[in-house]
Amino acid sequence: VKTLQNIAFKCVSGGTVLDGVLIELTGVADPAPVVQTFHIYPDVAKAFYVDNVVALVDAKHAMEKLDESKDPDKATACAQIAFSSTVLLNKVDLVDAAQLPVIEKRIKQLNGTVDIIRCQQARAPLERLFNVNAFSLEKILEEQYMDEEEFTKFYQPKMDRSVSNVGVKCEGALNMIAFQRFLDIYLGTEESAQDFLRVKAVLNVAGRNDKFVVQCVHMVRNQNFTVPWGSEVRENRIIFIGRGMQQRRQELTEGFMACMQKPLRFNVGLKVRCKTGPGEKDWEVGHIIEHW
Repeated sequence: VKTLQNIAFKCVSGGTVLDGVLIELTGVADPAPVVQTFHIYPDVAKAFYVDNVVALVDAKHAMEKLDESKDPDKATACAQIAFSSTVLLNKVDLVDAAQLPVIEKRIKQLNGTVDIIRCQQARAPLERLFNVNAFSLEKILEEQYMDEEEFTKFYQPKMDRSVSNVGVKCEGALNMIAFQRFLDIYLGTEESAQDFLRVKAVLNVAGRNDKFVVQCVHMVRNQNFTVPWGSEVRENRIIFIGRGMQQRRQELTEGFMACMQKPLRFNVGLKVRCKTGPGEKDWEVGHIIEHW
């Protein structure tokens, strides 16, 4: 953190000009705390943004490592893939061609939206590694436009391993206050958020005509209203990626569905009498013109 703060100060003061900062982690490191650093500390967040998180997967030993997810204490590889935006599937020349789709399918079970690049000696097109802005709200909007087959595969229940994902989609308007309280249950403290690697969503909030986009990394939230829904069907889509998500499938699904806006007592257009002051006769006749 101190190093990033020093670099940020030098950049702001004009003493240093950088194209970017590349951080390499060890093979057993958790990338989540590193990504959180760029959101938690204001001076760092002002100077930098996270462009991409890349995981290097050895195709020769991929299935063996991913099978270790059966043991929660050895699920580092799966957690790294679940958190990443891009996977370099390396040493593809050492694996039978028929085995590659099997490995890619397994990776997609952990992270349905990750970009998989087959490569040798870790060589990959730079345009697919840099300037991808993988953690932006606009990127979440792009992921929303999966076709129905892709979405079904992405959100279907996965094998009950240590790292998995749970997705929910539904139509209807969301109660914003109820939704934020729902997130607070799981992301409100470091202890409760540690299992939630990523939470991503495009939501229809009651009373608003713009899409509400959510991107969470553990307990750090990036969320805002973005583009109008227009003539699109207002379908809510949310995905939870992390450890033990399958065990929470029913709990997360029911909790999210409980955030849907309930029917209000008075419909638009209805004539009502409203209390407008403290006196007994302080009542006015009016009409319901809008819900929000």
